[in-house]
Amino acid sequence: MFSNLTGQFLFRFLTGVFTAVFALMAIPFPVNKELPSAPDDFTPVIRFAVTSDVHLDGDPEQPAAKRLGELLVDSYDYAEGEYYKNLDALAVVGDFATSGSDEEYELFNKIMDDYLRPGTELLAPLGNHEFIKYRDEDASVTYEHYKKLIHEDVDRHLIINGYHFISCSYSEDGKTFGSKKEWLEANLDAAVKDTPDRPVFVFQHPHPFATVYGSVNWGDFTIRTILEKYPQVIDFSGHSHYAASDPRCIWQGAFTAVGTGSLSALMGNLNYIEGDEDAPGESGSFWLCEADAEGNVRLRLYDIVSHRFFEKNDYYLTGITKKSAHVYNWNNLKSLDTAPEFPEGAAVKAEKDNEGNTVLVFPDAEGFWGAEDYKIVVKGGAGEVFASTVISDYVRADSTEMRVNIGQIEAGEYSVRITPYSPYAKAGKTLGAKVSVS
Repeated sequence: MFSNLTGQFLFRFLTGVFTAVFALMAIPFPVNKELPSAPDDFTPVIRFAVTSDVHLDGDPEQPAAKRLGELLVDSYDYAEGEYYKNLDALAVVGDFATSGSDEEYELFNKIMDDYLRPGTELLAPLGNHEFIKYRDEDASVTYEHYKKLIHEDVDRHLIINGYHFISCSYSEDGKTFGSKKEWLEANLDAAVKDTPDRPVFVFQHPHPFATVYGSVNWGDFTIRTILEKYPQVIDFSGHSHYAASDPRCIWQGAFTAVGTGSLSALMGNLNYIEGDEDAPGESGSFWLCEADAEGNVRLRLYDIVSHRFFEKNDYYLTGITKKSAHVYNWNNLKSLDTAPEFPEGAAVKAEKDNEGNTVLVFPDAEGFWGAEDYKIVVKGGAGEVFASTVISDYVRADSTEMRVNIGQIEAGEYSVRITPYSPYAKAGKTLGAKVSVS
């Protein structure tokens, strides 16, 4: 309990530090500026889906394996109901495998054979997990497996409907991009020269450092130093598994960065002592991305578990080459944030699960972005029995309430205090309640 609360304090403090740092980095960018919405007449000329971190283990009954197939089914179903009916590409931004075994590759290929239709390009750059099986022996063997089973090229540059798509795998060591710098820069130069006023879509596994949520502790310096030369870039990255429903998973500065979350299980970081934590329950999401003939881009986040879009994560990017149009910067998103509040008349219930644990049930707190976490303290006659901060259910598009297991406690009367926090560490009013545990 102590380390969680101490870490939470440190998290709030560092959020303030990061705010100051990002503020200095984003002086030209606007604050308190309304986020744009796609107009009713927005007409795509291209559509693609992006996910990452599937972590297939070779078992076709694995939930993540089923979700990868469902991603394609749902994407095609959506496209068929729209004026523009194509799904032009699927990008799986690294870690489609758990260790890089043949069984994992075979399952990935089977899912693609079963669900990927002709006319949909596949981009699947190598993440770190594809190298694990051979890293201690000869990591470069991973390249040979990939070329044999997926693509002849581990790095790809495609032009689809006039848009450039560039995917870049890790170097042969499975850890860095040192050997890829020249290739990536040359291909970005060519793309920008060809379409200077259009976005260039880039895909690689780790986040560019100090951009999206998770990029401070899961980011890569090299990839950032390359991308920041190209304001046209819209970069998609994974690795952290951090919830893409968090507004910090989109970032605009010298370029645009988007965190892809994970198709297997979403995570967050509530403190810098205990580290990353899984979000409660089942979770997984992917981006459905569209662009029109003028270079405007719409990003919509889809919950693969509840099979619906997240209402708040519907982003419309315009003027991509102009920094003044970059409204999805840290300062602006934070300035729009509000402290989450519980609905009027909110109550807390205590229930027992099948193992005899006490579960607190309370409604979601809402704000501009909603609640990212809740600080919960439970006290009884003998003093404090539970004190922790938990990730909210904002990883699910259908969430309406929280169910928090506080373990096995003795029967009696308890006081509960729950404080919601936004993704930018703004605290809402504490919900106090008395509950009876039998």
